[in-house]
Amino acid sequence: MTATPTPTGPPALLVALPQELGELGLGARVIERGPGAFELLELELTDHRGQPVLAAVGGVGKVRAARAASHLVRAGAGSLLVVGVCGGLRRRERVGDLVHCERAVQADLAVRSDRERLADPVLLAAWRRAAAGHAGWFLTADRPVLSPWRRLRLARAYLGACVADMETAAAAWVADEAGLPWAALRAVSDDVGFGPAHGFRANFGAQAGRAASTVPNLLAELAR
Repeated sequence: MTATPTPTGPPALLVALPQELGELGLGARVIERGPGAFELLELELTDHRGQPVLAAVGGVGKVRAARAASHLVRAGAGSLLVVGVCGGLRRRERVGDLVHCERAVQADLAVRSDRERLADPVLLAAWRRAAAGHAGWFLTADRPVLSPWRRLRLARAYLGACVADMETAAAAWVADEAGLPWAALRAVSDDVGFGPAHGFRANFGAQAGRAASTVPNLLAELAR
């Protein structure tokens, strides 16, 4: 059996919305544009080998995330970093918290097999050293988890820390199939309570780019 070659390309960021790139998006060079506001970008940030970091603004949802991740694979990405915001599902996760992904789950997939993906342990450990925050499950759904009752049901279905998002598990699936290590970090934009939609609107601007802002520290940690 032939071993899978170690990826040598630059790291690549995947976000749903351009605001989630934060200041890393300033001065980015557009490589490709596509439908649904999709953009493939080359950032001014470089890795330890001097390779420009790639990024894709994919749009909201699992289908768009999988498409964006596939574009990054074809562009030669060496690893996949998913950043953005998420919704807290337990009282432990408060607005502004950074949460690292240990396991991504397609929470609304009808079949139980092959719906969970584990983050790369090396990337996860390095990112936790570079950016303070607890780790937990990312529950990826096709629609926002706005109902407090739906949030409660999801929280009861999974043990430990967990947050809701709409892209991570799909992007992770593409990365795993391509043999790329992946990890994800998100900032909580809305927490448990009766008003997550209002919380998202009120907090998105402040929280959108916070996870992306830790990527330079992650790259420095990986270069050691």
